[in-house]
Amino acid sequence: MVNRQSILEMLQSAQEEERLQGLKAVGQEDPQAAIAWILRAMGDDSWRVRKEAADLFLSLPGAADLAGEVVELLHSTDNVGLRNTAAETLILLGRRAVPSLLEEVGCNDQDVRKFVLDILGEIGDEQSIGPMIRALADLDINVRAAAAENLGKLRATQAVPALLAAMADPDLLFRFTILEALGKIGERIPIARLLEFEDDRLLRKALFECLGRLGGNEAVPVLVGGLCDQMRNVREAAALALQRIATRQQADVVTALGGIGGRPEADGLIALLTSAREEVRRAAVVLLGWTDDSRAAAPLLALLDDEALREPAVAALIAMGPDVTGTLLEGWLDAGNRTRVYLAYLAGEVGCGAAVPYLAEGMTSDDAELKLVCAQSLGKLADETAIPLLIDCLGDESSDLQSVAVGALSLIGRAHSQKTKEALLPILESDNPQVRMYAIQILGPFDGADVVRSLSFAMKDESSLVRRAAVRALEEQPGERRLEFMMIALTDEDSEVRRLAAESLGLTGSREALKPLELALQDEDIWVRAAAVRSLGNLGGEEAIRMVGQAMNDPVGLVSIAALETLSRLAPEASYPILVEALSHPDEEVVTTALDTLTVSGQKGWIPPVREFLINHRHWEVRTSFIRTLAELEGVHCRDTLEARLLVEGEELVRQQIQELLRRLSHSLSQG
Repeated sequence: MVNRQSILEMLQSAQEEERLQGLKAVGQEDPQAAIAWILRAMGDDSWRVRKEAADLFLSLPGAADLAGEVVELLHSTDNVGLRNTAAETLILLGRRAVPSLLEEVGCNDQDVRKFVLDILGEIGDEQSIGPMIRALADLDINVRAAAAENLGKLRATQAVPALLAAMADPDLLFRFTILEALGKIGERIPIARLLEFEDDRLLRKALFECLGRLGGNEAVPVLVGGLCDQMRNVREAAALALQRIATRQQADVVTALGGIGGRPEADGLIALLTSAREEVRRAAVVLLGWTDDSRAAAPLLALLDDEALREPAVAALIAMGPDVTGTLLEGWLDAGNRTRVYLAYLAGEVGCGAAVPYLAEGMTSDDAELKLVCAQSLGKLADETAIPLLIDCLGDESSDLQSVAVGALSLIGRAHSQKTKEALLPILESDNPQVRMYAIQILGPFDGADVVRSLSFAMKDESSLVRRAAVRALEEQPGERRLEFMMIALTDEDSEVRRLAAESLGLTGSREALKPLELALQDEDIWVRAAAVRSLGNLGGEEAIRMVGQAMNDPVGLVSIAALETLSRLAPEASYPILVEALSHPDEEVVTTALDTLTVSGQKGWIPPVREFLINHRHWEVRTSFIRTLAELEGVHCRDTLEARLLVEGEELVRQQIQELLRRLSHSLSQG
């Protein structure tokens, strides 16, 4: 072991590494005997030695009892490293150091008083708040500022009255610090006291930042006035503060900004769109949307290429309304396609009827995105003159444009049903089956004998696409009329048409749909049969239950599963024996569905007769499902069954399942 003399020599060595080794050796000594060496090493020239000393001190069992010794090091005015290391050590001691620090708050050295307040602020103990409030009246300005700053850091709401009173201090930097502290605390206060400093030009930025955090409607007029301040940083602070208040009281901000169009305040906001700070540009964009100043429209439009600001800029332009968009559209001819896309979108969103000629011109463009947006907006504007243009799009090579045109024509049809019908009915004779299909989709919701007649003809169309569309469209027609057509559709050569018809019959609510659905249960396509089962479930009643029960004998598991799920929903009690019988079904998915449903029922009487069969089932998925069911319904009473199966189980996934369930059951038993 290294003796004390050797340790002392190492600590006093000119070599950094030797001093570090000396500290490590100190750790092996009696802590009480070594404390003086550790404290001395905290003032070493090397930051590595100082850190080692601090770490060693903190590792001592009685470190908290020695906090006062470290506090004394704060008085070392000639050794900055020692003072900083002492401060860092006290912060790491945390609340254990607070009593010793509080004793030093009133010492004669103003630098130490400031240090102590900063350390207490980092620790964040509420015991510090009272002494900090008293320190707001300290004779030294730096101590007063430290007290204010750290009260803000602690978000000490009880300090607000004292902080407001301290604003009477003429020191500018102290007032800055108080305003920052009040903003961090965030306590809503009557701000008349703060508004006394509104005319202090050097304080306005800090004042506005504070008002943004804790001000309400009474602060809004002051901040709006700040938008035309001579100092750019003050204007930026005013805009950010207004945006922050708007998150709490948007109506007040919107009202205040609504009448500034053409005034210097609006000029100030528009100028902020070129700020170097993105947060300021974003605030200006949002606020301009609530003004009535159309001069902001063009600068906002230019910002749509900025991905970070596009969304708020669009929202702002929409908020300005159709007249502003109409003014922007005057620049359509000179605009590039990208700008035209934005203008077309805005026109649709704000309902700018003056945009129709421009949108029609955009439909002739080679730019795919522009055509899409123009078509979409023409639909939103519901202008009947756009019908021929949109109909032409139904045969376009672009499936996206086709879909948009369908949606647009549907919207126009709600406002101009007769005009839309007159334009669509002739194209049912088109050579293009897709065009006929889209026409049927659009006509579906329309009333009138001519529409029904067209849909009935479409049910016989040579294209299955058109027939499918007709089935979907007929769902919009009254029940009796739909029933007749769906019965015909069940005989269609296309299985998808038959499936759609089976689904639709379940939505009619008519008992007359039962017979055709019973026939659909014999369809050669499994998806048609499954749809028929679910539609019978929608109709309900004893006859429907009987038919669904018959579907349990379907050779395909998908249909049997649909029948099981439908029966358990329609007739839980009546389905119980059918579910038990399904446990012997050859399709493992049917068995697992039956198991899941029986588990939910909570009944256990079915388990004993099938226990051995299912625990040894040839499909591992069934074994896994049954094991979970046993654990759920029988709890610890199934342990013997699970342990016996574990001895012979060859599938690793099933083994893992059994082991996990046994662990849970054992834990449950020990807790019980």
